[in-house]
Amino acid sequence: MITEAGDALHLSLPPAHRLLVSLGTPWTSTIELMNHFQEGCGPDLLHSRTFRSVQIACRNQPSTVIAAFEGIQDAMSQCADRMRFQQWDCTNVGHIMHDPPILKYGYRESALIWALSSAGAAWGVATACAQGWIDDCSCIHDGQPGWEYGGCSYSVQHGITASRKLLTRTPIVRTPLRSVEKHNLKAGRLAVKKTLIASCKCHGVSGSCQQKTCWKRTATLDHIADYLIEKYARSKLLSPDQKAKNADLVFIEPSPDPCLQMTTGRVCAWRNETHTQGDCSRLCCGKGFKITHEVLHYKCDCKFVWCCKLICKDCLQHRWVSTCK
Repeated sequence: MITEAGDALHLSLPPAHRLLVSLGTPWTSTIELMNHFQEGCGPDLLHSRTFRSVQIACRNQPSTVIAAFEGIQDAMSQCADRMRFQQWDCTNVGHIMHDPPILKYGYRESALIWALSSAGAAWGVATACAQGWIDDCSCIHDGQPGWEYGGCSYSVQHGITASRKLLTRTPIVRTPLRSVEKHNLKAGRLAVKKTLIASCKCHGVSGSCQQKTCWKRTATLDHIADYLIEKYARSKLLSPDQKAKNADLVFIEPSPDPCLQMTTGRVCAWRNETHTQGDCSRLCCGKGFKITHEVLHYKCDCKFVWCCKLICKDCLQHRWVSTCK
């Protein structure tokens, strides 16, 4: 069986690594995942020179650091997925705990990385806490009249507090760069708060909702990433006569030309007549592109045969892929 893929562009990315079993991690069991959180920090975290607070927390609260670290990784995967149609695509950035070069500048892209990392750390810790994989976290209930709170409300405040303590640095000399870093970290934590979801169950005769059992939980990480990328699109240049709101992303210097970075091998869309998302002319910065033919082999039309066999056909998919030269 042969199927034709008429679209020139295959833009699907592998699903982002997820922190939790319930969200699709490679961990095979809850016990295995709990053991992972009890293993302690790896050498790169234990000896981090970028964040002194991470070193300290690795010795006292290693599971919190691991949850934050993996939450940041997930957030950066979300960034790469959502920016794949843009000239700057959030790849080859690295992890903020490894002090990537881009964070030495006050670009709008740096602002997004700080905010996403801060939000990812808060989300990771809050989610792991709610699952019971962090020993020292507690539930915070800020109840409303007529609401009976249930569950752990995803321990949101614990995650936000952990993110602030782990990632906020106290500079020896206060500089504009450190000021925007601190601001964008706070904006990331606020994004987690502003995207919270209230879940409720009604109790009463015929579902009259005379009483509710409610809990707050974090939004999915992809929803938080979407929120922050919208903020990135409207990020503001910080100046003495213009104050930004706490939830805004801010920058202090213009971004470098994205065409100065390597574009070779980047997947683009050569049949995109509207010149919008993924257009080769734009993504390749006028350097040209090449088109290759790929044949994918996969199993299809699978059927169970009594008793215990799964029989599938061997299928082919033809597709044309365009990449920058």
